[in-house]
Amino acid sequence: MEQQEPKVFNKYLVSLTKIVSVYCFFFVLLKSVAIVRGAWMIPNVVMAIPFMIFGIWTAYTVIYKKYSWAIAILGVVLIIITRYYEYDWVYFLQNKYGN
Repeated sequence: MEQQEPKVFNKYLVSLTKIVSVYCFFFVLLKSVAIVRGAWMIPNVVMAIPFMIFGIWTAYTVIYKKYSWAIAILGVVLIIITRYYEYDWVYFLQNKYGN
């Protein structure tokens, strides 16, 4: 059997999933560097945990080529919501659970 070229729509899915995966690992790295440099630990760890889980999930998706629009869109929504509310959540978590 011949290998069929993926449809254009599937190429967008693959690209979007890879972008979400890389962003998740970048965000975890960014929060880790912030903690090492002296930023508040509790809020940064709490903010990094969902991205670590989602990064592993999307990496699994990319490695085993089991792409899904639900995973890609959920990742984009997670990134957008986190970027929009990040400062508010960090201050809230620090005030509630910090020293």
